[in-house]
Amino acid sequence: IDNVRDISINENVAAILRNKLLRLPIKVFEALQVMSCFGVKVDQDVLSILSGSDQFDELISSLGYAIQEGMIEKRNETTYGFAHDTIQQAVYEYLPEACMKEFHFKIGMQLVRALRGFVTPESLQCISITFLAIDQMNRACDGTDPNRLDTRIKNTLASLNLKAAERAIDLADASSALSHVRFGLQFVGDTGWSLCYEICLRLHEAACLA
Repeated sequence: IDNVRDISINENVAAILRNKLLRLPIKVFEALQVMSCFGVKVDQDVLSILSGSDQFDELISSLGYAIQEGMIEKRNETTYGFAHDTIQQAVYEYLPEACMKEFHFKIGMQLVRALRGFVTPESLQCISITFLAIDQMNRACDGTDPNRLDTRIKNTLASLNLKAAERAIDLADASSALSHVRFGLQFVGDTGWSLCYEICLRLHEAACLA
């Protein structure tokens, strides 16, 4: 009986939450969806990078509205977080998988572009953005045909996955390393050995080391 009661309460809470989300202005809801792609929290620096593009130019102001509505909170000077894990889950699961993949793709591409502006590639911020960018792109392209991307972008993503795999190996994180190797090889495709030999070779070496 207690289990049935718990299920009923959870379903009621979820229904109330969905109704509240649907009453939000569309730009605010979209901002929450962008934020949900990172999990329960995200650094303000990342949001600032995204807001520099036309696609996400109202992101920060929209999140300010969401704070007033109690959906998210500013946890410190540098981090935004959902007020509860349930809110993040409800926002993320609202759209069909294909739509969320498109969100991941747009976010990932904007972060990849931002990497070109870093003077010091080995800075902690650049490394952090690199991992976030490749995570977003991998989630966007997982289970899809990478050939929809042009060769230059695929090679960039393969190179970033290689960098992430090698760093994961340094941290003794074999699972993450192999995941990045898998995505890297997916992006180089069947022509990898002829078009980007060094990347392809290092990806296979990383697989052995992991």
